[in-house]
Amino acid sequence: MSTRIKGSDTSAVESGASRQVEPVRRAAAPAASTAAPAAPGDSVQITDAARRMAALQQNIASLPEVDAARVSQLSQAIERGRYTVDPGKIAERIAQLESDLAAASQRRQP
Repeated sequence: MSTRIKGSDTSAVESGASRQVEPVRRAAAPAASTAAPAAPGDSVQITDAARRMAALQQNIASLPEVDAARVSQLSQAIERGRYTVDPGKIAERIAQLESDLAAASQRRQP
């Protein structure tokens, strides 16, 4: 038993209600630069939040991965012994991160 998926048979097909179903005719593919006109009832609405997110994504994509000026500034501060670490501030930031992650996890659960 063989099944032809990409066959070249273009004859009409009998349906169960004794009607013929015409084969689909393949139209020429439209040029890549032309868009098909939208049907009268079709529409797309982009929310303001989606627009803002797209703008932020573009802004982030245009930024360098490394802030070379900040790296240089920190390197010089370390070399000169002027870079100080505030353990209390680090602990506060870690605690805040944990709190934010817990809140985000609770929002995702039904």
